[in-house]
Amino acid sequence: MEESRNKPLTVYISHSACDAPLAQWVADGLVGAGVTPQLDEIEIKAGDNAISWMSDAVGESDHLLVLLGPELAEQFSVESEWLDALLKEGYLRRAFVIPVLLPQLADSQVPDILGSIMCEDLRGEHPEKSLMHFIARLKDDLLVERELGRRPSPATRNMVEHVAQRFPNPERPVQIVLHSNRFKRCFRIAIDAQATGHYFVEMLRDTLHLRLSDTDEDLGIELSYGYYLKHHGVIVQLDTTFDKAGVKNGDYVELWIRVTVRDLLQDKDVGEEVFKRIYGKSIEELSDEQLQARKRALSSAEIARMASELFKHVDE
Repeated sequence: MEESRNKPLTVYISHSACDAPLAQWVADGLVGAGVTPQLDEIEIKAGDNAISWMSDAVGESDHLLVLLGPELAEQFSVESEWLDALLKEGYLRRAFVIPVLLPQLADSQVPDILGSIMCEDLRGEHPEKSLMHFIARLKDDLLVERELGRRPSPATRNMVEHVAQRFPNPERPVQIVLHSNRFKRCFRIAIDAQATGHYFVEMLRDTLHLRLSDTDEDLGIELSYGYYLKHHGVIVQLDTTFDKAGVKNGDYVELWIRVTVRDLLQDKDVGEEVFKRIYGKSIEELSDEQLQARKRALSSAEIARMASELFKHVDE
């Protein structure tokens, strides 16, 4: 693990033949910043198996840059790179594929397979500055990985759109790293410092589809979830803005989950009815062995395991 964290950042560059000069320009920028590019024009020699090399290069790289230009051809080599990369992204549980929008490309030309992924945009007046900013973020992500044990993904598109709709003209935008040990994920997201803890938690619930509760009818229990944020180990109150909580650009914000267990069988209002629906008998008819099994299932360790299983959807 330590060796992998200290190795140079490696980025594979996927492009069509007509965008080769721009791909070389991006590769030169990466080299100048101490990042190792994987570029077929440089690496593939006469007699090499190109498809095999591409698959190996994708597997060895930290990220795959897809250079999307207006002349991008739908050729097998490019599509196969994307499929390999998207499979790897699912395994890593973080962003691996990074589409890069090249000059003259219209939004409508972005392939559907990449359309839901946040893109880097080099179509402005200063593409060199945009490229350097992007490379700096990649290197910052390596520092986050060394501290948190995982590399942040860019905020999902629905997160970005949710924030933009609520704060169309942010007064003081800050970029933070949101992380949660429960989800084994972290995201880099820009948010207005005037946002409150309440808004941020609600945004995460909406965009990550976080549940409020789950019922396990086999055990006759209900798990309820409460979400809250911490910054430097201090809880961010729901009515407190990030600004007042002292959140600054580049800070880490943790998402925590509080699990409350309700034993439906012991609830005097619904216990007997739930019990009969689940087991088909009255509480008095439950054997000692069954009662002991339920007690074990209600242990803190078992509840933690159940909660982890129920939140697997967040990683998908």
